[in-house]
Amino acid sequence: MLISLEDVIQFTLGKNRTRIDPRITDIYTPDNFEKDLHSITTLDRPDECIINLMKSKAAPLSKETKEKCITSNFLRCFFDTNILDPWYFCYQFNIGKEIEEQIYRFHQGNTLSVKKLNVQIVGKLKIPLMDMQRQRLIGSLYKKAIIQKDLMLQQAENMESMVFTVIKKIEED
Repeated sequence: MLISLEDVIQFTLGKNRTRIDPRITDIYTPDNFEKDLHSITTLDRPDECIINLMKSKAAPLSKETKEKCITSNFLRCFFDTNILDPWYFCYQFNIGKEIEEQIYRFHQGNTLSVKKLNVQIVGKLKIPLMDMQRQRLIGSLYKKAIIQKDLMLQQAENMESMVFTVIKKIEED
């Protein structure tokens, strides 16, 4: 069953950067988004997600970023976790074919050079809604896949660093 995101999610658009009080320094950044997406400090049971409107990607909010002020490049999503699992939502939004095709169709009809989503378009996107057990399973697997990929990349970097250290040692001898 497909359901419009606006039927299951309440959206709050971030503030225009020029309208944020200059004394507020705790601003949500693209780096915060990447950390949230890569599960570095994500809550076990998040109940909010954030959409990066420039990248057309979603991530659960972490406890470290939950209170940060978001700018207009981000859209905060509140939803009932008994209806929609946050990690399942992120999976569908980030790599699910259904939403990907809808976003692609939007970008096709958009003549702007900057392809940025807006709250109206996001609200109209339709997501496949299945039973909670399957949502939680898919969401959990998606989260684990991201963590596993990050660990493998870190391991490859460590291996490369070790090889370069050995090469330097050989050159010095």
